[in-house]
Amino acid sequence: MNRRGFLRAVGATGLWLMVTRPAFLAAAPKKTADELLRQALLERRVLQFKYHGYSRRVEPHALGRVSGDRPALLGWQVSGGSASEPPPGWRTFVLADIKSLKLIRPIFVPRPDYRPETTKLKPIEAEVAAER
Repeated sequence: MNRRGFLRAVGATGLWLMVTRPAFLAAAPKKTADELLRQALLERRVLQFKYHGYSRRVEPHALGRVSGDRPALLGWQVSGGSASEPPPGWRTFVLADIKSLKLIRPIFVPRPDYRPETTKLKPIEAEVAAER
């Protein structure tokens, strides 16, 4: 193969890669919010998300439903903002209002004052994993 033939082959390969590259580099499907929340409960991982315009860091403790059969999260808000009262403290978050949900590295110990029977969540569908 001469130089011209080689350059054509390289160009054709480059064009083929540009056209097919997304298929090769397709990302794994993103997890749903429900899947991320259940993973956080299982692994006792801190969550970061936006809720009603405030960025928050939360230790998730339970998933369930609140009035109107709306899915919700009960968690201990460690930091961030809040319209009602400053953190830290227990909060219930309606899942439909959670934006930009991320699991972050810190692992937490479940709060000793977590009392599932006193929560607004009825029924509780998933809870934080017990200490290992």
